[in-house]
Amino acid sequence: MIALIGMIACGRTNADLGEEARSKQVDALFRPIISPNEPGAAVLVVKDGRIAFERGYGLAELRTGRPIDARTNFRLASVSKQFTAAAVMLLVREGRIRFETQLTEVFPDFPVYGREITVRNLLQHTSGLPDYEDLMAAPPGPESGEPVQISDAGVLELLKASPSPLFAPGTRWKYSNSGYVVLGLIAGKVSGKPFDEFLAEKIFSPLEMNRTGAFVRGKNAVSDRAYGHGLSEGRWRETDQSPTSSTLGDGGIYSSLSDLARWDEALKNG
Repeated sequence: MIALIGMIACGRTNADLGEEARSKQVDALFRPIISPNEPGAAVLVVKDGRIAFERGYGLAELRTGRPIDARTNFRLASVSKQFTAAAVMLLVREGRIRFETQLTEVFPDFPVYGREITVRNLLQHTSGLPDYEDLMAAPPGPESGEPVQISDAGVLELLKASPSPLFAPGTRWKYSNSGYVVLGLIAGKVSGKPFDEFLAEKIFSPLEMNRTGAFVRGKNAVSDRAYGHGLSEGRWRETDQSPTSSTLGDGGIYSSLSDLARWDEALKNG
């Protein structure tokens, strides 16, 4: 199991239910399924722009017994893609790139089929790019220590070595991690800054999302970090990292409940 963040936009409730009663209802959903001594989750309910419920369940790290709370930072995995899309759209708004910019305009050494792939295709999962996980060599067997991880640049090299797309760009829809890794690389190249720094400067800092960032091993750190765990043969084991968990554009952002509430408010209010 991987620790997760739930952000629930709460709709209308019965008029006779007070805030305390509503909180008890939400708490009753999570408390029975998450033990205080097991990996858990953080839950936030926002109603009418106000935080109505905020609570952590279980542990962020089994090694230390550190509990999950509203400050705990989780790896957002594919929820990161919305920030990648926002970064690219900011560059479009600034006139530094167009939705119809072709992949080969940014990366001239990309195979010829990249001429048909646009930024819009990448954003909308209609690029036809192969999934980089299918192009990677088989991971090594179980070993101690961290797995060997592919980088964003490594993903691009795998895609450059692929002779053709899965389908003609724009003709089909297929969820694409590869497309969002490439979008992060495009944002970095067009802006002239590493993607993690561009995100911090253009999105996280202006919104005072001070506990949010794209994690780059050896460059920055994640405070109050929740670690992913898996249940194997009746025992919880830390399984936080995999060969594909260090790429940025498709899944490398960490954030907390409080920061995601800021992001939700910013999306609603421009």
